Formats: sequence, C-alpha cells, structure tokens
Amino acid sequence: MAARVAAKMGYTNIKVYHAGAPAWVQAGNVLLSTPEFVKKRLGFIVLIDTRDTEIAKKGYIQGAVSIPLSKVVKERNQFPVDRKAYIVFYSQNTDLEKLSPVVKEVIGWGYRHVSVLEGGYEGYVKSSGPIQKDQIRTTIFYLPRPHPGEIVGDEFMNIVRNRPKDKLILDVRTRQEAAMGMIQGAINIPVDELQSRLNELPRDKEIITHCRTGLRAEMAYSILRNAGFRARFLNDKVAIIENKLYCCFK
Repeated sequence: MAARVAAKMGYTNIKVYHAGAPAWVQAGNVLLSTPEFVKKRLGFIVLIDTRDTEIAKKGYIQGAVSIPLSKVVKERNQFPVDRKAYIVFYSQNTDLEKLSPVVKEVIGWGYRHVSVLEGGYEGYVKSSGPIQKDQIRTTIFYLPRPHPGEIVGDEFMNIVRNRPKDKLILDVRTRQEAAMGMIQGAINIPVDELQSRLNELPRDKEIITHCRTGLRAEMAYSILRNAGFRARFLNDKVAIIENKLYCCFK
C-alpha cells in the first residue's frame, strides 16, 4: 500500500519490507526516528538524552530528560506506566552501536515504541530543531495524550454513534476490505487513490480517517492536511465483522 503511494508520488527505486516494524524489532533490530518526527511530536514523547548531564546542559533537545546511558536501566521505575508511550533515545550522534543494547533492554520491559534519534543531537541541531540550555530535568514526566492529528477511541465511537453533520468518516482501506463491512455513513476511498480523488470530499466538514490498524489512516491524514482539509486520524485497530464494529483494541 505504502509502496503504491510512493510510486504515485514519483519514486522509482522502491522496496518493501513486508513484515513491518514489529517484526523488525522482534528480530532484535532497533528502529530510528528522524529529527522531523521528533520536532512534530515535542511534548508528546519521552526524549532521553543519554550523554553526561553536564554535557547535556550545554545544549539539549527541547523537553528532553537527562539520563546518562550507564544509568538508564537503573532508572527503570521512573519510566511511564503506559507501555504505548513513544520513547526516543539520543546521544551526540546516532551512536546506534552504543545505544542498541539499552534500547533492546527497554523494549524487553514491554514498551512498543522505542527508537534512536538518527543523527543524534548534532543531526537534530542541523535540522533547526528547538533546543534548550542550562537546566535540564533528570526525571521523566509523561502525560499520555493524543499525538497531533490523532482522535481518541471514545471520541471516534461517539462520532460513529451520533453521526454529527460537521464530520465525515473516511475509510481508507482497500475495496476488498471495505466489501467485508463498513461503518454506517462512512465513505471508502483507498489511501492509494486518495490524492487523485480529493475533489470527492467536502471542504466544510472535518474528515476522520480510519483503516485497520492506524498506519494508512495516518498516511491519509497527511494527504488531507497537505491539501488544506480539516482532518484527524484514528491510530487504533478497527474490525468490522458481520456489520458489527470492533474498535480501539490496540
């Protein structure tokens, strides 16, 4: 699906890792996060500066907490209770070899979204990301809340039940998936067709996208936002079996 979208955007040298990120991590590998991802989600993720605290004070990513690499495992008790929290570790550079053992340890605690910042602090600064100096927190403070553009399950279900006139549910699954059942009142435009079918959507409504797991819904959200639509996406699992909706069980 993502490959078809990339092809329509003009990319030609496209390869697909069918097993996906979960299988990559399960195989013992570590994921990288980009500076762009971090900049968009400042305040929504746990950023851990693994350099020495005195070095970090000279310049660190906005909102980061200082936990030197050698102390991360010892500080397990202060990590978020929410195992779905996004946790990003960084050093001066990518330093994947140094950070990987600790990242794998944290993944072993049950956290689902753990990664290393590509390029580290230096790469982030080159991307013009906001930084701070001097005082830096040494304890994690995490308040679970939806990421930019996300809609929470309870609100999504209220929209499904009440069908407010100012909102539209957009099902971006394939036609084959939609044929198995759809949410009442929703319309189906597969995500790989969305860019060419934007003229079919209303400009006077907020569009709520959903798919089966949340991945394609977020892709559709990005397409809609770039085209000037008001939109949000459901980052959760949805199944429609015998016309009965099963939602938000990620």
